[in-house]
Amino acid sequence: MDDPLRQAGLLLDRYLDHVLAHEPVVATRWGFTERDGELPDLDPQELAGQSRDLAVLSAEVARTVEVLSPEPGGDAREARHDLQLLTDEIQYKRFLLDVRPRFVLDPLAVLDTVSASLHELLRWTDSDHRERCRRLEAAAKRARRIPVLLEQAGSLLASAPEPHLDVAGQRLPGLIALVRDELPRRAEALGVDVSPARDAGEVAAEGLEAYGALLDELSEEPAADWRLGPAHHGVTLRSALGTEMVPGQIEDRARVWITEVIEEMAELSGASWSRRFPGEPLPGDEWERIRRTLDAVADTAVDREQLVPEARLAVDEARAFALHCGLTDVPPAERLTVTEVPPYLRGIAVAFITQAPPLHPEAGCTYYLSPVPEGWSETQARSFLREYNPAQLRSLAIHEGYPGHFVQLEHASQHPRLARRLLTRPAFAEGWAIYIEREAVAAGFGDGDTSAVSGDDYRITQRKLELRIATNALLDVGLHSGELADSDALDLLTRNAFQERAESEGKLVRAKVTSGQLCSYFVGGEELGELRRATEAREGASFDARYFHQRVLSHGTPTTAIVAEALADGAPERRPFAASV
Repeated sequence: MDDPLRQAGLLLDRYLDHVLAHEPVVATRWGFTERDGELPDLDPQELAGQSRDLAVLSAEVARTVEVLSPEPGGDAREARHDLQLLTDEIQYKRFLLDVRPRFVLDPLAVLDTVSASLHELLRWTDSDHRERCRRLEAAAKRARRIPVLLEQAGSLLASAPEPHLDVAGQRLPGLIALVRDELPRRAEALGVDVSPARDAGEVAAEGLEAYGALLDELSEEPAADWRLGPAHHGVTLRSALGTEMVPGQIEDRARVWITEVIEEMAELSGASWSRRFPGEPLPGDEWERIRRTLDAVADTAVDREQLVPEARLAVDEARAFALHCGLTDVPPAERLTVTEVPPYLRGIAVAFITQAPPLHPEAGCTYYLSPVPEGWSETQARSFLREYNPAQLRSLAIHEGYPGHFVQLEHASQHPRLARRLLTRPAFAEGWAIYIEREAVAAGFGDGDTSAVSGDDYRITQRKLELRIATNALLDVGLHSGELADSDALDLLTRNAFQERAESEGKLVRAKVTSGQLCSYFVGGEELGELRRATEAREGASFDARYFHQRVLSHGTPTTAIVAEALADGAPERRPFAASV
């Protein structure tokens, strides 16, 4: 074998070539432009060829890992970690091709591909005119190819679980509007001939309508099972999320955590009771005490039209606090855009952030927030707004923005090793956001003039978040590694986690269609907390929290185990935003 370090780099190059050849939508998201006008080929022979290529590559990665130097520190450790991430990436892709083929079992899979194929081209609105025209032209080419992709997907589809069909039904109108209305609107705004975009959009809309008709037919057949089962759920947790925790361990830890958080919430509720409810005696029942306090916080909900502006204000407050408290270096404000979730991406998550393309880290991140759906009744809307009240929006701003996801993802985007920008693990990303929000609470966010929301409201809301992430983990494990029923799931969310009914119903659907993802918050927070404690124990009196945070942020978005090994080896910190203001 050639020099193992050189071989490790060549294997990553081969993986990039594989993605470029077979996954044009992923290639666009990463920053490649060669296949921006194309869509993946779902022909069964093509998919079988992909699986064979990945099997060969997986074997070669394993051989290279065996001969890499086991010595700590330096390039060998970094290459070994790169290949560990690549191994998991390949394993999960093979799982989705051969073991649990997503285009065979999930009607949402192709709609995710369609929406991403266009969104990745159209979401960049601050580039120059020529580049926006190029992207629009590529989007139109992809739109024309959507009916073929949908026809291939329809021929593969052998299963239609009810929750997946429900979300697909929510997504289709937004996708049809995207291709039929948004494409020609973009052409008009750019001052170019509208005909190609309009014609391509009409072709794509007809294909989407035909796919919708197919899903209507499938909805009349017996529903397929959406549960993964313990074995498949375990693969998802390990390979896709990047955690070493197993379902039983997650359940045990989550139950202990819930008990502790309930005690803390009861104490916080008692401390603010006389201010919130003057003259009323403090209830002896801690559940009543907590529920009444959370209801009072929910009563501060804003109106529909104020939701997104309030979220922007929360982000501004979070940034000011992050700059003041000094938990980490803070990237420039212009690298974060806050906007509404496009209609074609709605239906699962209320708030989320997207990172810059790995090959174009200068592009920055976008924080998306879902508005209240237009078709919702006042009762549904009020329930939604009570859940996403001003204090909750501050929690989201810390988690998604400063010093949470945005700060971590921006540091990761500046990593010098391409593998660390391309190969990411959700458990670490979510773990950082959970961990650092705990640090923000300890540093006093909500106190004094740090926020328009009171510290009492923010702290009880943040504890509710802690309760939520542990409950979400129980929900995910119970649904996919167990036999948790819908009624019990909703009871778990509304009664035990104090969530509003509308939020709970949406969370149940999300858990069914995004298996594993809802565990990432809890397991990631647990793993980052353990890393903090282990580092403090090792370094003793010399431990410095800010220095620890910067070292944690210096390794991309890998597994926590990789970061732990790097820190134990004395890997240096990287500070790409040390001079930012």
